[in-house]
Amino acid sequence: MTESDPATDFGTLYMCGTPIGNLQDVTLRLLEILRDVDLVACEDTRRTMKLLSNFDLRKPVLSLYRHVEKGRAERILDMLEEGKSVAYVSDAGMPTISDPGAYLVQAARERGIRVALVPGPSSVSGALALSGFPADRFVFGGFPPRKPRKRKEFLKEWILPGVTAVFFESPHRLKESLTDLEEVFPDIEVCLCHEMTKVHESCIRGNIQDANRQIADLKLLGEWVMVVRLTG
Repeated sequence: MTESDPATDFGTLYMCGTPIGNLQDVTLRLLEILRDVDLVACEDTRRTMKLLSNFDLRKPVLSLYRHVEKGRAERILDMLEEGKSVAYVSDAGMPTISDPGAYLVQAARERGIRVALVPGPSSVSGALALSGFPADRFVFGGFPPRKPRKRKEFLKEWILPGVTAVFFESPHRLKESLTDLEEVFPDIEVCLCHEMTKVHESCIRGNIQDANRQIADLKLLGEWVMVVRLTG
């Protein structure tokens, strides 16, 4: 059996995009899939239950966070081989982007189980749109390393002239990362996106010095998306 010829008596694994903030960004197709599947697998059951409850959906939920991913993936694969269908959702946005899920997809394909896409919002593409930087060529580097030396090496590796770069950063390390960024690339342009699609959505756009001045006295909460552009 090949990857393009899944067994017809198997269930389907749906990789589902979820809202990144505003729950009203949910798609009609996602709601239909969530109503129909036998199980919803996710990273954090608390976040997923909030989504399901908001739309009055009652489904069994199974956590699949990184440390238990392989073991619980086997339970999901067994269900799929029995003909049941499963939706895998991220806490926010598209699955596998700095989130678990890739192992499950690969294992499902190896067993001849159909994997289908239910697309939705993404903080990566959303931040690119808000930044105003050209996005015909861009790279996504996930979270920079925690230690300053490795973080500077990482920034030098990922940021190239004429290529927009997107990173995630935690509120606890955002100021440190931007300080390192200014040291490595003092002329770089930056867009910092926060709370996208929510009531207090914010976007700080300017050169790295402006960005560092604007966040200096801010109380930073929640994950940030950094979009940077080095001209040259």
